[in-house]
Amino acid sequence: MKYFICKFQKVFLVSLFTAFIFDVSLNAQTSCITFESPLSGTVFSTPSCTVALRADCANIRKVEFTARYFQAGTDSAIIVPLGTITRPPYKLIWNTHNLPNQLFTGIGILAEATLANNEIQIARQEGIFFTHNPVKRQTIPVRYSANSAEAKASEENTKKFVIDDSKISATANFSWNERGFNVNVSVKDPAFYSTRPGKQLNEAGIEVMIDPARRKGAHPADSTLFFIVPLQGAPYKINYLAQISAGTFRLNTKTSKVDYSYKTELREFKGYDISFTIPREAFGRALPDTIGANIALRLQDEEGTVHKVSLVGGSVFEMYSPIFWADCVKLKKPFLMNASVQWFMFFFAGLVLSFTAYLIISKIRRPQHLSNFERSEEEKRIFDQVKEIIDQDFVKKDLSLDQVAQKCAIDAQKLNTLIKRSTGFTFQNYLLYCRTEVAKERLRSSRSSEKTIADLCGFGSAVEMEKCFTKFHHTTPYKFRMDQQVA
Repeated sequence: MKYFICKFQKVFLVSLFTAFIFDVSLNAQTSCITFESPLSGTVFSTPSCTVALRADCANIRKVEFTARYFQAGTDSAIIVPLGTITRPPYKLIWNTHNLPNQLFTGIGILAEATLANNEIQIARQEGIFFTHNPVKRQTIPVRYSANSAEAKASEENTKKFVIDDSKISATANFSWNERGFNVNVSVKDPAFYSTRPGKQLNEAGIEVMIDPARRKGAHPADSTLFFIVPLQGAPYKINYLAQISAGTFRLNTKTSKVDYSYKTELREFKGYDISFTIPREAFGRALPDTIGANIALRLQDEEGTVHKVSLVGGSVFEMYSPIFWADCVKLKKPFLMNASVQWFMFFFAGLVLSFTAYLIISKIRRPQHLSNFERSEEEKRIFDQVKEIIDQDFVKKDLSLDQVAQKCAIDAQKLNTLIKRSTGFTFQNYLLYCRTEVAKERLRSSRSSEKTIADLCGFGSAVEMEKCFTKFHHTTPYKFRMDQQVA
């Protein structure tokens, strides 16, 4: 059998490597330096991090900052120097734009201060998380099924596991009913046999991870539902609890038994099927309409070693991070149990909603110009005059409707109505839209800062410009410049 990549075992290698760099013994004595930022457990959603140190000791010659983080798509860690500071304040800005999301256990930052007498003082912070890179989550439709056998037979919402061994294949699907949330996994493995030692069958099976409130955290929390369903023995639950102490971060676990409905079918030299139901009471009063979920297969090779494969893919840090889990969208219970009618109803409803949403968004977010037949010659003349005034005076931060109305010799309310009829915008929104159009050209063709461009285009601040970009163009000035700037 071809060996799988054993992801979970790598975590222990990473832990040993981390312990070597961030040696606990370095903090055996009280250090005169402590971190002000970042602190253990902090989650950064922006691509930058302020690293700041408070020093209660004098005669510091230098402070060296080092970080340990994990590379994208792997379970291995790398150590990078962040910089050296020789005088207070001991503070730097770490640009993490090219850093992948740091999840599950997070990263660690080490500060090493060298005193005048060559004495070394150490401070560290672990469990710092980054979620600045957008995550495209899978969407899995969860259909209604009166029983698990019916759900197992349906392939509408079946998802395949990506397994390195071509001889092994596995699929999973979710369903729901009045009793709870059903998970079904089918594994085809021609090398599987049920006469393996009991301990091996206890270690094989599936892990079911549920994020009921879809908090999309960087690591499992006490609100996460985490279940192990072995091939032999009853399912059990694992509770995760984050512990932060003296700059360290740990995910402590507590195991407890559950009396939930399950079924395992072992087929000699063919594979096995697992059905597991999480009762409705585990979610509260009712099942949520959308549930964050993931499944990890516990596969065994010929030597009995367990290898884990995630339904959503990714490294072990992504496997156990709710931010990467799939969105399981609960479909409504059908009026008729005819599958073709049900499919048609949901397909048609989804098409109508999507098209309607597109029309509404297009009407709200984009200027809607009236045709020449819908506007009189006088309206066209006045609107052309308004455009000319705005083109000349848009940089004026205090440009108002009354000022433009006075120049056009028209009542302010009537002018606002005319602008809305011609563009779909009020005067203020049309003015902001025009400013963003000019800002787009300057972002594309110049290297001026966002603050400078915002000021030149009449915005009150760079923050206001960013809000307008998000509102009218569904992006930010920074992303627009990265995509559109001319070299």
